Amino acid sequence: MTRPFEIRPALNEGIDRQILHQLRGRFLAVNQGRLARAMAGLTPCQQTVLSLLALLFHVNHRLLPGYVSDCTPAGVSGYVPDASTLERAQGLAPDFTYTCAPTAPLLIHGLYLMGSLGTLAQTDKSDMDVWICHAPDLDEGALAALHQKCHQLELWAAIQGWEAHFFLIDAQRYAQGEVALKWSEDDGAAVQHSLLLDEFYRTAIWLAGRTPLWWWVPVCEEARYVEFASALQAKCFIGADEVIDLGHLAHIAPSEFLGAGLRQLFKGIESPYKSVLKLLLIEVYASEHPQVNCLSLGFKRAVYSNQLDLDELDPYVVVYRRIEDYLRACGDEQRLELVRRSLYLKVNPKLTRHAAQGGAQWQRQLLERLTTEWGWDAQQLARLDNRSNWKIGPDSRERLALSRELNGSYRFLSRLARDEPALRWPVSVE
Repeated sequence: MTRPFEIRPALNEGIDRQILHQLRGRFLAVNQGRLARAMAGLTPCQQTVLSLLALLFHVNHRLLPGYVSDCTPAGVSGYVPDASTLERAQGLAPDFTYTCAPTAPLLIHGLYLMGSLGTLAQTDKSDMDVWICHAPDLDEGALAALHQKCHQLELWAAIQGWEAHFFLIDAQRYAQGEVALKWSEDDGAAVQHSLLLDEFYRTAIWLAGRTPLWWWVPVCEEARYVEFASALQAKCFIGADEVIDLGHLAHIAPSEFLGAGLRQLFKGIESPYKSVLKLLLIEVYASEHPQVNCLSLGFKRAVYSNQLDLDELDPYVVVYRRIEDYLRACGDEQRLELVRRSLYLKVNPKLTRHAAQGGAQWQRQLLERLTTEWGWDAQQLARLDNRSNWKIGPDSRERLALSRELNGSYRFLSRLARDEPALRWPVSVE
């Protein structure tokens, strides 16, 4: 039975444009809430950087940061800067005047914020990762200029006290499974195409441009994604210039679990708590073979069902909930406690200390709710909050637990590698 507020568009029953409009509004409501949370945790200089990104990719202006040449690909689909954005731009360059060129091609199809911004794990040290989806027919010269613009903007962001990374994405190539073209030394996308797309769909914050076509395809139609999406566009329910198609998650090649897992093991050297969470999620996915229920599909189900609680949709909370269900089903309370400590220490809220003025209070309140749910007492919290002063005893025990978990993940991946010939067929989702 359908929930009162659940949306379930079906092509054979006819689709109401008003229903699709309502559906888009739900995704944008979650998006706006996450963006507001991200902005609340930024410094004024960082807020200026994030607020101006769409404008900086929309125009080429000599007075603004990131200018390379008048020929650099620009123009963000459907973007019109508001008064506050223009005011910020003129604060940087008083002589800047915005002029709209109605006949200029719009070569930037979308800007999306990735990473921990807007999530429970956002801190004052969180960097900014942005996907820049561009037109598919850019020549080498245009791409080189866009690369240079991204580099200039990274340097400008660094001056504002923010580490930024821009990834250039050809959506058409990405949807076909090709390696994304990007401005970074990190080439992990080459080995985890679908897993990276899964993370994108459940965590990305839309900044400007086209919205994902994936939003419009119900989870029950994921296996018929191409057919369903094509029908929506053929019947003019959605304009081609309104959406961007990065592909679907009806299948995940199990070899991606191995590639992503090995990458997380390497990253665990510097960020063990984050890697523990990601490695366990990979284990969960691999254990569900051949019916992998991706977290992004759960996110889409929630939006279609009008379950828009930002706390429960928080990317880190969603990861924790899935791992919690898995470990409880396995009866492994010891690993579950390690996961809880890893999440807490990754966020590092120090709940036993007074909250910093101007900080994001929602993060603290959410962690307080979670730790209460876990049954942690003041003594447990104080011990974790005092981690920087741990002596050999507690420190060695925690290191041993982390080492044991990472070694366990290595053994799991080794078994997966041995079994890989039997797992070459695509993994289907529900």
